[in-house]
Amino acid sequence: MLDVSARAARLGLIAGAAAAVLGLSSPAALAAPTPGALKTVTYLGYEFAVPASWPVIDTTRASTSCVRFDRHAIYLGDPGQNQDCPSGLIGTTEAILVQPAPGPVSAASAAEDQASRRITVLSPGIEVTATYDTDPALVDQIMASASLPLPAASLGGTTAGSSVAGSTAPGPAANTAEGMLAPAAAAAALPASATSYTGQGFDACTAPSSAFMSTWKSASPYGAVGIYIGGADRACAQPNLTASWVAQQAAAGWHFLPTYVGVQAEFSQITSPASQGVAAAQDAVTQAAALGFGPGTPIYYDMEAYPSTQESNALSFLSAWTTQLHVDGYRSGVYSSSSSGITDLADNTLRYAMPDLIWDGLWNGGANTADPAIPSTDWAKHQRAHQYNGNVTATYGGDTLNIDQDYLDIAVSPLPADPAQRALVTGSGTVSDFVIRGDHNLYAYDQASPGGSFQSPQKLTTTGNLTGTPAAVLAATGAISVYARTTSGSVKAIWQSAAGGSFSNSANLPGGITGSPAAIITQKGTVAVYATGTNGQLYTWVQASPGGSFTGPTKLTSTGGLTGTPTAVQASNGVIWVFDRTTTGAIRAKWQSVPGGSFSNSTNLAGSITGGPAAIITQKGTVAVYATGTNGQLYTWVQASAGGSFSSPTRLTVNGGLTGTPVAALNGSGVMSLFDRTTTGTVRARWQSVPGGSFSNSADLGGSIAGGLAALAAGDDTISLYATGTDGRQYADLQATPGGAYLGWTVI
Repeated sequence: MLDVSARAARLGLIAGAAAAVLGLSSPAALAAPTPGALKTVTYLGYEFAVPASWPVIDTTRASTSCVRFDRHAIYLGDPGQNQDCPSGLIGTTEAILVQPAPGPVSAASAAEDQASRRITVLSPGIEVTATYDTDPALVDQIMASASLPLPAASLGGTTAGSSVAGSTAPGPAANTAEGMLAPAAAAAALPASATSYTGQGFDACTAPSSAFMSTWKSASPYGAVGIYIGGADRACAQPNLTASWVAQQAAAGWHFLPTYVGVQAEFSQITSPASQGVAAAQDAVTQAAALGFGPGTPIYYDMEAYPSTQESNALSFLSAWTTQLHVDGYRSGVYSSSSSGITDLADNTLRYAMPDLIWDGLWNGGANTADPAIPSTDWAKHQRAHQYNGNVTATYGGDTLNIDQDYLDIAVSPLPADPAQRALVTGSGTVSDFVIRGDHNLYAYDQASPGGSFQSPQKLTTTGNLTGTPAAVLAATGAISVYARTTSGSVKAIWQSAAGGSFSNSANLPGGITGSPAAIITQKGTVAVYATGTNGQLYTWVQASPGGSFTGPTKLTSTGGLTGTPTAVQASNGVIWVFDRTTTGAIRAKWQSVPGGSFSNSTNLAGSITGGPAAIITQKGTVAVYATGTNGQLYTWVQASAGGSFSSPTRLTVNGGLTGTPVAALNGSGVMSLFDRTTTGTVRARWQSVPGGSFSNSADLGGSIAGGLAALAAGDDTISLYATGTDGRQYADLQATPGGAYLGWTVI
């Protein structure tokens, strides 16, 4: 990765000779020359006819030669574990790596990964990796010169080819090369903390060996490492980068910046921004999962500095990248130059889908995340990394690497689906509060601007048949959907077609329910609705695809005995948990064994509660459940570890006098706050001093509340509360500063 001025020089945009001297991935370097004169290169009995200008580079596991695909060359042997690669390489061109086969090969086969512009060939004794840019025919010619097979022609995806004529190689279904090229199955997911870090880090073109990483962990100031997980313009070979390597480094205490380097605006490679952005995100998710980076973790797109004429293409591409990552349950990150990609993102926050995290390339030597190009309020909640220096040769414990230096302030909490409430924060940062008023219609109270006053309520329905508390959720596209119970017991769905649009769509989800529905946006981008049937069973309605129609109701329980309104959360591993109250006052938990699977697990959490339970995913990735006991005290049930069993109920209050269903809010620092209504109609707050600590703080916030309490964590770590007063009007109470006092209830 390069900052813009350094990159311009190194690409020959300032000094025309620079690219020729350094061999970097400028458009001129990427353009394949006419083969012209050829020379024969022999390796393990195979003869390759390559352009006479190509260097022949021998490499072994002990070699420090950099196997780089951004320049024309043929490499012979296994890439070294400690390659001496410049940190700023990017791009691929026509290049060949020939190394010993990883094991016995009975017949030759070939496969192509078009997403990474890479061909793999296996033949008795050898494995060939070939990359290409504008002249794949040259690679075909070189393969043919060694009597090696070519991948079959295809319109996209991974393509396979059988062996050369006369061979007894199996057909594509048994293609050995295709099997090697296909991404590995998803590895065991690392915790979200593996991609969170505050402090110094580094990134290198190729993942260092475990021995180097161990030495640097002990001797260097770095605690995080950027790794290139895939992409068509990933320039360096990655012999060390495997799921076991990632797991080993994570266990040693390293943190990660998983980076995908695909098509580049500066090379004019973005021709269909929306489709290319989606395809890149889908491939990145596959590559990330294979290394152990599961849903909830970020993937950073490396979009190098580009000219202003490419701004629209770059932003449209990155918007599609972000949207698709959210659909797949991942966080979106973007690395770019301060003077191009980062500035363009900061200037267009309301026009495109924005990444959750930014990695700012600004080589100013400052180990911090400050940049005048980025407003201080943008990406301000532990959402920034800064590449502050580059092309640095550093030695620790006798081990030398060429690196870029980074400073991280990244706190990636798990990406759960929190339970829906009547209020939510929209994609533009404003609050929308949805209320069923006395005429049994749904109304929306919307802020005019983030932190501003509320506008007059909009009436969203006219049928006059809604009741209870609605549940509102926000899709990755920014569109809102709201779910409420009708007076006849069905579930009414109302939704926007696009972010900020009118609520012009509606549907009735069949069934007969009691209480209000619960809803979440799953990590697949679909909506799942849960409700208690009039027969005491738990039911769900789910979308087959984001924005699609619902199927259901599907019964999730068989023993019945449930009542009231359930709550649902989705853990960072994608598993959904649903909690409901039984008629005897216990809490019934139902959950999936695997993401998207059946709700085959259940347990009762001991206790005797009134109202419904509340649930939330903590900063540690565990589920915490809160409820009001029949004795008027507030209780919690917590998991000791993610996916584990629950503790016995722990009492959080002393004075009692509480009633109804509490609400919980987790701010960006990981501190949990709880709110419950007292029997006199005031709201009582309890909160932690530190993440995971005891609820040692409490305050009575006053008010005269009838119900429908909601709590939202704002981007600045403050909490805002919304509720319906006993007078039927809607009220809000806001925190002045993070952890500070509340300003008092005001009518919205």
